Amino acid sequence: MASYVNQGPLAGLATLTINGEDWSVVSDLSYMPSGLVNETLKGQTRVEGYSAMPGEGYVSATLRDRNDRKLSDYKGASGLTVIARLANGKIVTCNNGWVTDFEELKTQEGTFSIKFVSDDVSEDVVGAA
Repeated sequence: MASYVNQGPLAGLATLTINGEDWSVVSDLSYMPSGLVNETLKGQTRVEGYSAMPGEGYVSATLRDRNDRKLSDYKGASGLTVIARLANGKIVTCNNGWVTDFEELKTQEGTFSIKFVSDDVSEDVVGAA
């Protein structure tokens, strides 16, 4: 079994692009890869097994507003490519994503929260074969 060697930061810095445009990540960048979701199947006398269904993935974040983009461009948007680069070197890609959760702009901080969902969200690990 190979041992893990820390080769840099494990958390912290993150970048995000939406259709190739850089956005300032303020906080709360999170993601979930798409893939199978298991659900336990129960009878009245025992656990009988499980079902497996496809599950969507997502990338979400609190972003800083930009003066060269209208937020309304993202309200109801679809067909988006979202790429997140994490401090630990992982790259998370959301292909053909659509916006589901889109919160109001908070003018005191100039921030808003947004969530991109797709059936094609993957993570690439640095150094993985």
